Amino acid sequence: MRVLDLSHQYSGALSASLLADLGADVIAVEHPTKTSIRTMLPRKGEQSMWWSVIQRGKRVITLDINTGRGRELAVELARDADVICENFRPGTLEKWGLGPADLTAAGVDAVMLRISGFGQSGPVSGRPGFGTIAEAISGFAHLNGESDGPPTFPSTTLADGVAATFGAFGIMAALWGRGHNGPATGVEVVDIALFEGLFRIIPTQIASYHQFGTAPHRPGNKLTSHGVLRNLFRSADGRWFVVSAVGPAAIRRILQAAEAVPQMARVDAGVMMSDPAAVVEFLDECDELLHIWAAKWDYATLEKRLAEADAVHQQVYSAEDIVADPQFQARGDLIEVADDVLGPVLMQGVVPKFPSREHTVEHAGPPRGADNATVFAELGLDETTLAALRADGVI
Repeated sequence: MRVLDLSHQYSGALSASLLADLGADVIAVEHPTKTSIRTMLPRKGEQSMWWSVIQRGKRVITLDINTGRGRELAVELARDADVICENFRPGTLEKWGLGPADLTAAGVDAVMLRISGFGQSGPVSGRPGFGTIAEAISGFAHLNGESDGPPTFPSTTLADGVAATFGAFGIMAALWGRGHNGPATGVEVVDIALFEGLFRIIPTQIASYHQFGTAPHRPGNKLTSHGVLRNLFRSADGRWFVVSAVGPAAIRRILQAAEAVPQMARVDAGVMMSDPAAVVEFLDECDELLHIWAAKWDYATLEKRLAEADAVHQQVYSAEDIVADPQFQARGDLIEVADDVLGPVLMQGVVPKFPSREHTVEHAGPPRGADNATVFAELGLDETTLAALRADGVI
């Protein structure tokens, strides 16, 4: 599968990266001099870790598509593509003569993923937007944080990552449909607003508001209001860990680990099927008990008891813990990828896994214009033509 990646920000580039991980031939188009992803921290020298990871496995060329000749070359590249990814503000590609209608008229037959802050339609579609805006408008920030504190935003690109995953899913659904529902021609758009993916995976905020007339409020790490026994705890030796239990059987296992015999008896007697207010009250009582229990013991002891009870639990990991963990290693979730500047770089492995196939990430994000010669040669351009394009600032 050939993918033309016109993305200049993380979300679109990640969608293309997910396809590259699974074997797609992705050609990423970078501006000859201005690339926002390359400026992001952390950097080692001039090399951004973001660029190394998000552009891995792609062929990278430089091309100023906001020029006449650049547009012509972009159209030629698009004619060879099955998929086009972009995440400019709505109307930008149309302004450059590279919108879906323009490309269709030029003979392009492809699926185009369009990720933008607010989508291609609606009264504020023209507004700029990054992931933080999406996390604010989706309801996520309102639901995240301690109950008596302010809304809290994630420390990483959550909205972008979720939108990118929905984008890759949308691409594959569109390709399947084009292959099974008769011949399709022209450019078919997959339209995703940054806020929509995150909004879609928050399960009950809208249904609850519709049915009860109240907006859910942020619960902190505790989910007793959902009928779930979950929270963050700290052991006597200062290690943070979580437990999580949905349903009576799972809740009973945590109480068993804590030797909370009276509470186990109430679970067995059916307290979890009582009035919702009584359920919350009971789970709040269990939560307080678990905090006291956790503070009495070192984590090794707590972990042993939770494991013996088959309770769902996990220490909170840092990057150092992840790198040392045998489960990540056994699953191939930590891979060393060759980087032309940095040497081998440790990064996330390929997701999802296909036991019957082997997927290899050949290289990290390449230097600027690393694949100009080979990609443009595929369009029939010789070195003299490339030199002229370089002189004109097109590549």
